[in-house]
Amino acid sequence: MTDIYEQHAAAFSKVSAFVILDLEGERVATVAIKYPRDGAGRLYAYVHLIGVEMVRGHANGYGYDKRSVAVAAAIAKIKEPEGRSEHDLQVSGYHELITDAAPAMDSRDWTQAIEAAGFRVLQAV
Repeated sequence: MTDIYEQHAAAFSKVSAFVILDLEGERVATVAIKYPRDGAGRLYAYVHLIGVEMVRGHANGYGYDKRSVAVAAAIAKIKEPEGRSEHDLQVSGYHELITDAAPAMDSRDWTQAIEAAGFRVLQAV
């Protein structure tokens, strides 16, 4: 009989998932990171700001924080929502805060940059 925890570890060994919450605890975005098989391969980051289309960024090579570079590259591709509904205006505000945090990812971990912008980052997987 295979241990369920061993199965989970094997299935998600190359993936991390995060949830970004606003200060009230509402989910505003999700981030999934797909790691390469080797340290020098291409790492992908999928960022989904709730209310707008999901985006993907990547980073290759080694010797630096590829996670932060890939997340910042994905964030740079987010298009601000069009419309005037209350929800669109709220998403637009989150969009601005999150995109403003992206340049800080050059000098620190992406989770720290997002948290410095006023959000909470929780790792789910």
